[in-house]
Amino acid sequence: MRALLSLYDEGEIEPSAARIAEVAGVSERSVFRYFEDKDDLAATAMTLQMDRVQHLYEALDSSGDFDARLDAILTHRIGLFDAVRGVMRASEVLEHRSEVVRSAMDRRRSFLRKQAVAQFETEISAHENDRADVARAIEVTLSLETVHYLDRRHPRSTLRTTLEFMARSILGQR
Repeated sequence: MRALLSLYDEGEIEPSAARIAEVAGVSERSVFRYFEDKDDLAATAMTLQMDRVQHLYEALDSSGDFDARLDAILTHRIGLFDAVRGVMRASEVLEHRSEVVRSAMDRRRSFLRKQAVAQFETEISAHENDRADVARAIEVTLSLETVHYLDRRHPRSTLRTTLEFMARSILGQR
């Protein structure tokens, strides 16, 4: 499992069983002594990954003014993305084949959605007529999927400022 997570971290999204065995320092046959197939191994690795990064899902500091709360969530999201980037890419591929991975992704998305809305409850509530739309927009803006998209398509130096601009625009804090 650790070998598979290492390969994900290195950018190998769907490594062969032979490659997993090579990194693990075992025979290919040994890999499947404990797992039915590669999807079963991946699902088990995802469970281990959740244990590895659970501390990154702690509550954010939601005190202070808007700028302090925005800074806290941007720092959190970019740090979280950096910690899970490789596994996240693999999860996006595997979630369509594995109920365990899909469930883990759904839990992660739900947690981060609630966290983003809670962080900006005051600003979201100010949008009485379109509160639900503003909440959805801030959820998408601060999702790991958006961070991933921006990280792949734009210079890393612009990631934080782009996310900040988007959040400020949505929440009316420009």
